[in-house]
Amino acid sequence: MNKRENYTPRLPLEIILNSNNGTTISNLDGHKFYNLNTEIVARKDENILVYLKKAFLPFSFYMLSSARKNNKLDITEKQTDNSTNSYSITIPDGNYNITELLSKIKNLMETASTFSFIYNITFDNSSGKVSFLITSGTNPLNTTINFSTGSNTNSNCKDIIGFTNTDITFTTSSSATSDKIVDMAGGLDGLHIKSNIVGENIITTAVGRDSGAGELLVVPITLEPYSILYYTELGNPFKHKLSQSSIRQIEIKIVDSNENIIDFNGLPYTFILQVEFVFNPASTLTVMNKNIDSQTALKNRLIMNNDLADKIIKKINNNNIKSNENNRKAK
Repeated sequence: MNKRENYTPRLPLEIILNSNNGTTISNLDGHKFYNLNTEIVARKDENILVYLKKAFLPFSFYMLSSARKNNKLDITEKQTDNSTNSYSITIPDGNYNITELLSKIKNLMETASTFSFIYNITFDNSSGKVSFLITSGTNPLNTTINFSTGSNTNSNCKDIIGFTNTDITFTTSSSATSDKIVDMAGGLDGLHIKSNIVGENIITTAVGRDSGAGELLVVPITLEPYSILYYTELGNPFKHKLSQSSIRQIEIKIVDSNENIIDFNGLPYTFILQVEFVFNPASTLTVMNKNIDSQTALKNRLIMNNDLADKIIKKINNNNIKSNENNRKAK
């Protein structure tokens, strides 16, 4: 029997997750879990749907930072006698414009140079590209920035200043210019909200990443640093159909496109999730199941009828045998 007409709808629920009430994972406040005061449980005839209704996120994170693994450079300087000086620089976390960033890199490189190399690092407004050149120093031959072979290959700022994963070398007369235009967001296309309560009705192209939790939604970044990012669902949400029938603990992980956890630097943020209950079709007896059940029942009835017929025939035969025996005795 179809049970849909017997299903009693329930009103949706809102879950408010404030970061101040969450437990931080791995010392970065963009990754927390939350224990609900009351467990949310679906009835046997229900599925749970979840979607992100609202979000309030401070733009307090840095585009260039140790958390995002994009704040280092590995450098090797060489003199005309082939003496070398290798070092790494760490750029302080921050939200820079390109002029500020190149000035910071220049100062850090010149401070770390034991050969007194002086650099000219420029940005071309028309092309959007960066160039490096040695202007002076003690017997300078060349300088190499080790984007590919350095010890900080996985945490350098190449994407921000427009370079690829290839070492570059420049001299006093030959500059090295970036392959791409600068990207002061460092490839950040939005805030990826990951969770343990995403649905089984989502497909992703991400392969081999340490996702841990699936993607609930991507919140676009449309404002300048140090403002508040507001997200509001405008009426046509993607609803995650959960495989589980209850919710007691929720994990939220906010990451960039490279799975680096966002560090909000201690400022609080809030998510509002909407939970809805819908009828579970799996609790309905389908036509196919009904046919299968009917066929099984018919087969069972036939088996029962055959067994009964066999018993009746056997009983008749036994009675005939007894009757013949009695007739022989009577003669």
